[in-house]
Amino acid sequence: MVTMTPPVGLRFGNWLYLWLHAHEAGSAGRPWMVLEAPGMEEWLDAFPGLRDLTIARDQLRFHDRRDWGEHSWNQRFGEEFSREALDAFIAEVLAPMIPRDDTGTVVVNVRRGDYYAHEHLRVRYAFDQAGYLAEALEAVGPAARIRLVSDDPEWCEEHLGALLGRHADEVVYEPRGAVGNFLAVSGSRTLIGTNSTFSYWGGYIAGVLHPDARIVMPRFHARTESGTDAYQLDPSWTIIEGHH
Repeated sequence: MVTMTPPVGLRFGNWLYLWLHAHEAGSAGRPWMVLEAPGMEEWLDAFPGLRDLTIARDQLRFHDRRDWGEHSWNQRFGEEFSREALDAFIAEVLAPMIPRDDTGTVVVNVRRGDYYAHEHLRVRYAFDQAGYLAEALEAVGPAARIRLVSDDPEWCEEHLGALLGRHADEVVYEPRGAVGNFLAVSGSRTLIGTNSTFSYWGGYIAGVLHPDARIVMPRFHARTESGTDAYQLDPSWTIIEGHH
């Protein structure tokens, strides 16, 4: 079976849920692959185990069975995947490539990018990031060091720098770079994320690398016909309500 992927629209966090499903199916004796999509190559290089779960488009055969996915793309925690399957996928495929951060640094991951650059996405995904982060930082308490990871660190330094500085002796801003940013987020012991699958996967992995990990996420994910709550959240995390 091959899970089909669109040539645009999905990114690493979304693909990981598809690879998770393929890994779980393969572990149960049902061979399953994910169709390679533009943008995957740097992630396949960073996490070689994902190559075993991926098929190139020129290798897709006419008679291969295809799965076109569902609206949620296998992202519903506890419904479309189990904690056991998630932890096994992380331990076998992702965790070996991720360095643990045991320095006590609080990592803050802020998603900006297309969520705020395009009106139709801003209407769907934008929320009060500063208000949420103020409450999240209070939940984790003061820190010696905060590491800000974002696809727009310049915006974060300008608009969130004072807030972050009130909660830590030192604030550092991770340079742009998708793979490096993901390693920083997922290796952390204390993580504050935002409404992004990039953050959610950072939290999943951090929980495997650090059994005592502290993960904070917003309840809000997006404005949809069915509501605004994120169905990707691990119920063991600290969840912040509101701010949308």
